[in-house]
Amino acid sequence: MNPDRRTGLPDVDPLIDVAEAEQARLDATIVVGQAEGVVAKVRQDDLLALQKAAYRRLSAAKGRLTRACKDGSAEKIAAARAQVEAANAEADAISDDAIEQLHDLSRARWEQLGDTMQQMRRSWDAGAAVIDALSRPGPSDRGPR
Repeated sequence: MNPDRRTGLPDVDPLIDVAEAEQARLDATIVVGQAEGVVAKVRQDDLLALQKAAYRRLSAAKGRLTRACKDGSAEKIAAARAQVEAANAEADAISDDAIEQLHDLSRARWEQLGDTMQQMRRSWDAGAAVIDALSRPGPSDRGPR
């Protein structure tokens, strides 16, 4: 406990200890959440770059098919069509994997946000308990017995 926050009141100081511990947990949860957010953003960017690259390869393969069709060679058309099919399958697989991973990242971020909100509630409740304890009349405030 921070000595500056000690009141000397036996029913308040333990509540201050709890409030400070809950706030420290909240601070740590927020820091971890921010770090996880940075990592998630980097992974998201990587996944999107992989998707874009796969679709660029598909587009290039389609362009080669168009050129082969204009050329009229059945052999070139068949080879280009095979390249388009392979690039399309690759793009679909990469896209499906990226969507699944992005969904997992999103779910993890929502769970972390939920954890942060729960810890925030515990921290606020512990702080409220301190305020309530300080606002109750003490023995000297109750008058003579």
